[in-house]
Amino acid sequence: MKAPTRFTFVMFALTALIVGALAATAVAGNKKKTTVVVNAGSVLSGQNNVKVRGGLNTATGCRAARSMRLFETDQNGVILATLDSGTTDSGGNWKLQAKLTGPPQPNQFLQVKAKKLTVGKIVCKAALSGLIAIK
Repeated sequence: MKAPTRFTFVMFALTALIVGALAATAVAGNKKKTTVVVNAGSVLSGQNNVKVRGGLNTATGCRAARSMRLFETDQNGVILATLDSGTTDSGGNWKLQAKLTGPPQPNQFLQVKAKKLTVGKIVCKAALSGLIAIK
């Protein structure tokens, strides 16, 4: 190779590496973290009815129309049943409710999940709340 051709080849290869690195960073930068926020207060309404409300702490584009699930779990977070499902409003607020099969037990908890959502090139990550005592 002549010197100018070798220089052109090296510059082309270097440019390709830089563009590839920037593209990889841009794709990884489109994943948005989500946190499920549960409003404080009693979730028990009557003897067997539970109502849980809250919102999502995430990027604005990840708040609307997110699928939400309400789970019954044990004290270790093992899912025993799916009690309710719904979607968030435009501001990321949600409300889930269900009727338990009997009075709540001390080892019985609730947990809320926001499912993963893809909006254009943005990936809104799934999230799970902490354990919610039924009281």
